[in-house]
Amino acid sequence: MKFAFALALAPALMATGAAAQQAQPAPQAAPAAISDQEVSRFAMAALLVQQIAADEAMDEQQKQAALESVLQQTGIAPQRYNQIAQRTQNSEELAQRVQMAANAHIEAAQQAQQAQ
Repeated sequence: MKFAFALALAPALMATGAAAQQAQPAPQAAPAAISDQEVSRFAMAALLVQQIAADEAMDEQQKQAALESVLQQTGIAPQRYNQIAQRTQNSEELAQRVQMAANAHIEAAQQAQQAQ
């Protein structure tokens, strides 16, 4: 699975943090490093965001609420999610790290399901 969807969903996620972004000036400093823990949380959030986006039973308002909930549960601010999503488009190394983390989450979920 590729994470091209993450950038496509960025406008929806930006809406969750629009007020916060308007209150803060755009950062001019170099982007912060992304830890393995943050990559893992982003990968989990991205997997869940993909599921929400594909859910045709949900209207846009429900999807927006679900997106906000996913980000809150994974501990990633909407702005940071968007930053990482954009950086995955420009960094093959980061995209590979995210892909590996997503695969680990998928494998863990499959193993948990098989154990039941």
